[in-house]
Amino acid sequence: MADHDKKFRCPCCDRNEIDPRVEALHREIEEDIGQKLIVTSGFRCPKHNKEVGGSATSSHLKGLAWDVAVDNSRLRYRVIQSALTRGITRIGVGKGFLHLDIDRAKDQRVIWLY
Repeated sequence: MADHDKKFRCPCCDRNEIDPRVEALHREIEEDIGQKLIVTSGFRCPKHNKEVGGSATSSHLKGLAWDVAVDNSRLRYRVIQSALTRGITRIGVGKGFLHLDIDRAKDQRVIWLY
């Protein structure tokens, strides 16, 4: 899967098994908000997921989730608005990031806090 955007790779092993839909949605959100977003976490191998305290059932392990840096409330709002418009129905809100998730095997229409 070497054709994937490097920003989604696992930092510990360079594996990149991100779902192509994630890459497309990420680009669409950037277009919607008119700026590039920094991906702070994309695909995670099991070792890295454990190191960062990720859930054993994390959607990052399946390449179905990614986190983006948000440094203010307006950017957070614009990203969430775009994500919802694009059918992303699993969103986690952290102090400086958003978790965006397209894992249909999990509960939908949820927003949680970290």
